[in-house]
Amino acid sequence: MSEKEYVKNIKLICELLQSDPTPGVILKLRESFETLSKQLKAGPFLEVFEATLSNIPFSALFSLLAAPDNKLIVTVAEVTGQLLKPVTWPMVHQTFEEYIIQGLAHPHPVVKALVLRQFLKCEQKADPQVLTHLCDIGMAMDYLLSEESVSAIKTLLAGNESQRFRVYDVVAAAIKDSDSSFEFFRQEGIVDLLLKEGSAKDVLVAMNFYELVPTLCESSVPYEYIESAGVFKNVLEQVQQAKTDDSVTSSLLRLSALKLFSRMADAKGISPASFYGKYAIAPELAELVLLPEPRSDLKITAITCVGTIGNNPEALEYLASEKTALEALVTVYNTSIGQLRVECLRAIACIFGYSTTPSGAASQICYELYAKLDDGKFLVGLTKEIMKGFEESCVAGLAVIQKLVHHAWGLHEIASYQNIVNFLLMRDSSRAKVAQQWQFSVIESIVKAPEAKSEFDDETFARLERYAREGPYYAVATARVAVESS
Repeated sequence: MSEKEYVKNIKLICELLQSDPTPGVILKLRESFETLSKQLKAGPFLEVFEATLSNIPFSALFSLLAAPDNKLIVTVAEVTGQLLKPVTWPMVHQTFEEYIIQGLAHPHPVVKALVLRQFLKCEQKADPQVLTHLCDIGMAMDYLLSEESVSAIKTLLAGNESQRFRVYDVVAAAIKDSDSSFEFFRQEGIVDLLLKEGSAKDVLVAMNFYELVPTLCESSVPYEYIESAGVFKNVLEQVQQAKTDDSVTSSLLRLSALKLFSRMADAKGISPASFYGKYAIAPELAELVLLPEPRSDLKITAITCVGTIGNNPEALEYLASEKTALEALVTVYNTSIGQLRVECLRAIACIFGYSTTPSGAASQICYELYAKLDDGKFLVGLTKEIMKGFEESCVAGLAVIQKLVHHAWGLHEIASYQNIVNFLLMRDSSRAKVAQQWQFSVIESIVKAPEAKSEFDDETFARLERYAREGPYYAVATARVAVESS
């Protein structure tokens, strides 16, 4: 069988790499790598890929990127990019970090774009530290904030949605802790390109934009710029206008918009009370919480958003002054069953549990909410819910109990209701592991609470302390008596 053309070409490249880099050799290398690029594209890719890397290591390719011929650099960068496509981010990170740093300092934008693609190919969910890693490398930040980086970034921004938003993720990571980085990207037009994504007709693009906005608002400087562009006004209008549009597209945008507003509660660049006072999302949330369909995605998301916003003390004070959203949550909880009640409990746990040392004003709001739940018999009903034994409702209920412990009034309520105390002290190995962990977490929080000794009698507190020492899965040993058969 005759030798395959790509094998012949790879052998020729290996011979040329062993030769002195004369102009003639450089020209032949350029032609051979152009041919190899076409052969990788034509395939079969795996065969050409394996044959190439079996004979030409990455180190040789990287060294060619320093060749004194721009056309050769471009061709080798293209081949290197194709060969790196199947290589995962962890392998790139661990094996080629030295070359990454060198590449970011390379004078040719094609090489810099090649290096950036290795960062951008990484799924942020799989490696959430990747962007931090990129922005922590001094040379990477120097490159990102240089004039010559812009052409490479804009080339990537001309790509598809996935590629564009990987770039925006990197930009957001750079902006997060640096107003000067924001100003650089603003002056270069990158920020405005991002803001235009918010008005895209493609719903997935708009949703990706909504996801990114709170991340950009870690400082007041980008927040004020984004606000001046009318982003929050437009998103709120999107939520309001969607009431008359039952399309799937409209529902998806509405869900993303609600999540954007809820995540803004923890954006460091804003005053939550001022933000929510200006962009009144609470009445919209209240309306959605009260939707009649118990399994509606909009209803569930709205309940979750009330909890997320209420997790911030200043935002909670806004919700209390506005009233409608918290009142809607109380109404739904008091009449709900099953999964809907679980979702309400999760939201209530968020509201009760924003801090291990709650402030007086916010803690008072939590108490007022507590007093309205189940018409003042919240702990009684919650104990019954937990004792039913269903994993989700048990865990959600125990999470609420654990957050109650952080409030002096909450600890008093728990100590005053013997049924919940008895349940907490009763070990049951048949319960789900996660429920046992939460049960232990409640007791551990009680024991650590400063007021606990004064709230519980000595015997009960001693039992709580012993439970905390023994851990979540302690089992009492039982003696076994062997009976000899006759």
